[in-house]
Amino acid sequence: MASSRFEVDPEDLSLLQTLTRISNVEELEEHISSVQNKANRIHNYPCIGLFVFTKFNIKLAPKYHHVLSLVKSHTDAIFLDVGCCVGNALRKVVADGWPVENTIGIDLYKEFWDIGHEMFKSTPDSFPAGFVGGDIFDDTTLAPSFDPSNKASTISSLESLNLRSLTSLTPLRHRVSAIYVCNVFHLFNVEKQLDLAKRLVSLLMRRSGSVIFGSHGVVPAQRAQTLDPGPTSFHSAKSFASMWTTVFEPGSVEVSWEVKARPRKKLSVLGEWDIISWSVTWI
Repeated sequence: MASSRFEVDPEDLSLLQTLTRISNVEELEEHISSVQNKANRIHNYPCIGLFVFTKFNIKLAPKYHHVLSLVKSHTDAIFLDVGCCVGNALRKVVADGWPVENTIGIDLYKEFWDIGHEMFKSTPDSFPAGFVGGDIFDDTTLAPSFDPSNKASTISSLESLNLRSLTSLTPLRHRVSAIYVCNVFHLFNVEKQLDLAKRLVSLLMRRSGSVIFGSHGVVPAQRAQTLDPGPTSFHSAKSFASMWTTVFEPGSVEVSWEVKARPRKKLSVLGEWDIISWSVTWI
């Protein structure tokens, strides 16, 4: 599909056509544009204007095939998408075999989730993923528990949990096998990113292979050297990766990262920026 406004690769186009049941490309673009207009009225994020919500970029994550393998070896594995927007990443992992009832998203704006049902022509019954609307920094959305060595709060994997009934993420503490965080960290400075990392760590299951992964913008290494470090600054790729070693006990996780090609456009909070693709995997 080629357009000055809307462009997806053939694989994404095929999945969009399957999920929306709109095979005609022009009709699909009209439908997507209508969804974009509504999404922009909720919050004018750059990723909405760039049609990122129509892509299934999660498939490009170096750890993606590993993530899909988790549900094959553990039927209780839970997948969480942080900042899920319309739920495009969740639609992709479900299409690739993750049971929809074992997936859940969180976003600041519930309206995005509702628009996702409109976009993919689904209902809460036909796509029964869990969803929590709220601010992950709000203790009512996720009660703080920043001690990664505290295994006392781990709930037995045999205990059933209806993700659709959840109104907060707190019951998921130490129960999530895969946490996806895309285009979220760069919305916050170093201090806030550390807080977010700690909150995500409190959700991760202490089981070999459990992973937190994603991608976002970072300050290029060359420019980071000229900036004054501090809690209100932004991470470079190297400092972001190093941050994770401070929130896990030594030797418990493997941190991997790579820098992608720099986008032509600038991210307002970072100026010039690079894209980092990263993962933190429990050993």
